[in-house]
Amino acid sequence: MSSIRGARLGRRQFLWTAAMGAAAVGVGAGLAGCAGGAQQPGAAGPGGQAKQGGILRLGAQGGANTDTLDGQNGLTNTDFNRIYQLYDQLVVLDAKGQPQNSLAKSITPNADGTEWTIVIPDGVTTHRGKPFTADDVLFSLNRIVSSKFPGSTSLGPVDLGSSKVATPTTLLVKYHQPFAVLPEMLASVYFTMVPRDFDPKNPDGTGPFKYQSFTPGVSSTFLRNPNYWHSGLPHLDSVVTTNIADETSQVNALQSNQVDVVDFLSQGSVAALQAGGMHVNISKTGGWGPFTMRTDQKPFDDVRVRQAFRLIVDRKEMLGQVFGGQGTVGNDVFSLLDKSYPTDLPQREQDIDQAKSLLKAAGADNLTIDLVTTPNAPGMVQAAQVFATQAKKAGVNVNVVQQTTTDYFANSYLKVPFSQDYWQTGTYMFTAGQSQAPGAPFNFCQFNDPEYNSLYAQALAELDQAKRTDLIHRMAHIDYDRGGYLVPYFFPVIDAASQKVGGVNESANGYSPGGNDFANFWLT
Repeated sequence: MSSIRGARLGRRQFLWTAAMGAAAVGVGAGLAGCAGGAQQPGAAGPGGQAKQGGILRLGAQGGANTDTLDGQNGLTNTDFNRIYQLYDQLVVLDAKGQPQNSLAKSITPNADGTEWTIVIPDGVTTHRGKPFTADDVLFSLNRIVSSKFPGSTSLGPVDLGSSKVATPTTLLVKYHQPFAVLPEMLASVYFTMVPRDFDPKNPDGTGPFKYQSFTPGVSSTFLRNPNYWHSGLPHLDSVVTTNIADETSQVNALQSNQVDVVDFLSQGSVAALQAGGMHVNISKTGGWGPFTMRTDQKPFDDVRVRQAFRLIVDRKEMLGQVFGGQGTVGNDVFSLLDKSYPTDLPQREQDIDQAKSLLKAAGADNLTIDLVTTPNAPGMVQAAQVFATQAKKAGVNVNVVQQTTTDYFANSYLKVPFSQDYWQTGTYMFTAGQSQAPGAPFNFCQFNDPEYNSLYAQALAELDQAKRTDLIHRMAHIDYDRGGYLVPYFFPVIDAASQKVGGVNESANGYSPGGNDFANFWLT
């Protein structure tokens, strides 16, 4: 995701996003199944079968003094850690990056996609014991739209004024025109559900843990929800999440037993942690770590410069140096796990001579430029340093400007010409809507292409999955040819825990630790 409105725009951590990595869901199928399908009680870990009790201490990277407990307006990685502890979503991504109903029992459309029926289980209560009903689901959607939170752009041409509660467990969501992709949009962390009297300063939710204390930029303590609607979960008595500024400090804290689990590591920490007896978990994901080139500012307003920068990077070398070869080489198109991801685009390779030629034609040879970065997510600073080294071969002088996470989000994020972003796994349509389609809240590149915008609008309304896939392929070709993102890799998620922690398993959804499946974490 993974992102500032005023002081914050509020998305993934800059992100980041996270919708899901599955195919766009056809209107004839919707999502149906057992509530809680993405969570499996009794998950096994290094110590065997899950056990009850204990306090889990998480050392979380990527936080800032803008940290929030507003479940619908998160920004930093630590925000998303806490959001997954406190709240539920109607739809989540499972460990393979595929959409599964969670708090929703079913989400089904009518024949033309102008009305969707959402059904939730009976008997769900909030942390304070209040019934959670379809009225609260409608309130949640209204709050997202009226507050102009990041999720608002992903609901499409929704008509919440005409939407109505049919029964305490059934909501009818109306649309002004056909909308084909509601289930995949709802799989984003921006669609956490909150009750009608929600106060982010004293939050109430339906998630596995409930609020006890929180200091932005420092730490939080959440207690087990004894009335969690998913029977048998959570296992832990509480979770203490502490902000840690950088990876070195995380590793030291884990090795000195100050914390039990750490998130979003790079390959450089793996050997030392394994040698120290820690359980290291490496997950392939559809998450992507792009370099962002603002198409409305020099020098990137010239497509030839953008093309040159994409030819400068040696992707395999970068992946090897930053993640030890783990992860997947990128090709300047996002949403790798979406079944609509195009496979006909030739893999872009480093071509220094062609890069030099394009830069010269654009009058940008001997270019000097700042690359603004921050240690907000795994590998970001390291990738920036690798790019700067590779760029010298093309006569480009890249000054890597490293800022603290707080300074970056306050002064640089979504503002500077050349920077980096970080997005969890997401479907193509969700990610496009968040990152570059009209009204996108995190349009770092300020990409505004009339042909692309038209194709996106058509795809939102296209009920036929095959036709929608064709539209997505056409958009992806525009990304590849003239977009503002340089996508060198799809990152692995690396997290580590002491041997007493169980349930921190591989997950493709791009969140850390263990896909943020806190309900299933446990201690021996």
